[in-house]
Amino acid sequence: MSRTLTENQVLKKLNIPDFRHLSKDNIMSFVSMIDKMDPEVAKKALEQFPDFAKVSIDGLTNLKNTVLKAMDDDKESANRFYDMCDTVIDAIKLAMSDGEVTFEEKKYCIDKMQEIVKMASEKDSEGKKFKWSLVANFALSAVIVVAATVVALGGAANLELPSTKD
Repeated sequence: MSRTLTENQVLKKLNIPDFRHLSKDNIMSFVSMIDKMDPEVAKKALEQFPDFAKVSIDGLTNLKNTVLKAMDDDKESANRFYDMCDTVIDAIKLAMSDGEVTFEEKKYCIDKMQEIVKMASEKDSEGKKFKWSLVANFALSAVIVVAATVVALGGAANLELPSTKD
């Protein structure tokens, strides 16, 4: 990829007067432009923003905390769902324990239990997909920050990201 962005172009895109005004709010925009900058522009920016590594790590830490919170919320939601499923199954079991329940009624109750088990299985798969998506996005963000730093310092960061199947 050609490195064509000048210092003025980068500053204009970030809407800041100089690189000392680079902040947590616009660091990801800066990082996304590094591979398009002239290496000297990137070095100059990093010299004026000595806390780049700290801000990048803080940003990743905040992202990690958000991911962990989302995972906890998902776990709590899934547990409530499973509790509701258990309650319904317990009610069906209780109804089936009545000595006057016909075979057809028992079969209906068993069918309903199987539907609940299927829903629980789908919820579990949905939760796992959600969690892996969060982990993948966090990992990608970390790789981008590290690669951008390498590129800014004049290194080569030829990354080939695997394609994801949705």
